[in-house]
Amino acid sequence: MWRFITFRLLQAIPVILAVVTVTFFLIRMAPGGPFDGEKAVIPEVRAALEAQYQLDKPLVEQYTAYLGDLLSGDLGPSFKYPGRSVNELIAAGLPVTAELGLYALLVAVVIGGLAGVIAALRPNTAQDYLPMSVAMLGICMPSFLLGPILLLVFGIYLDWLPVSGWGDIPGDKLLPAITLGSTYAAYVARLSRAGMLEVLHQDYIRTARAKGASDHSVNYDHALRNAMLPVITIIG
Repeated sequence: MWRFITFRLLQAIPVILAVVTVTFFLIRMAPGGPFDGEKAVIPEVRAALEAQYQLDKPLVEQYTAYLGDLLSGDLGPSFKYPGRSVNELIAAGLPVTAELGLYALLVAVVIGGLAGVIAALRPNTAQDYLPMSVAMLGICMPSFLLGPILLLVFGIYLDWLPVSGWGDIPGDKLLPAITLGSTYAAYVARLSRAGMLEVLHQDYIRTARAKGASDHSVNYDHALRNAMLPVITIIG
């Protein structure tokens, strides 16, 4: 296991190096620069800014300095927020991003898995068509459209949930988590339904039924665990 993981990590090194190199030179080849804006910058100020960010050095020297900073974990200063480094901005936003991602994952697994199992228990009936239709709608509807709709309905019209804030208002994480996790919940629903239907036709399921096992035991004790393996693989 550890040899396989180590081998995969070593394989990723040249790929990452190639991506970093191509990205660096493509950005340098693009027209314009970080100091081009609506207001013209006088040459003296531009020269001082380029010296501050080491943009006045030869391209190869910039590239080697860039690689050295990456290896040391230094992502450099921010152009958009003067006086702050990229590391500081990432450190400030990463905890909230990770928390929101965790909540969205829970929404996708719980809602999507439950909908897929419910649909698989009664295939080709209304119990199947309704959640799968909602899942298809979730796949087709982008999050930037679903988010405003949820804000209007539950935040403004019904006034059930807050429309802003983070960490200090009850329910402030529900709408962002649903918005971010809805598309993945739709994929999980379709995948769990397909896995459940496949497992329910296996020989060991028929054997369990022949031995007198109840529907609840067959569906949830025998079929569900194996049906969720593809979902766990996709999530991982």
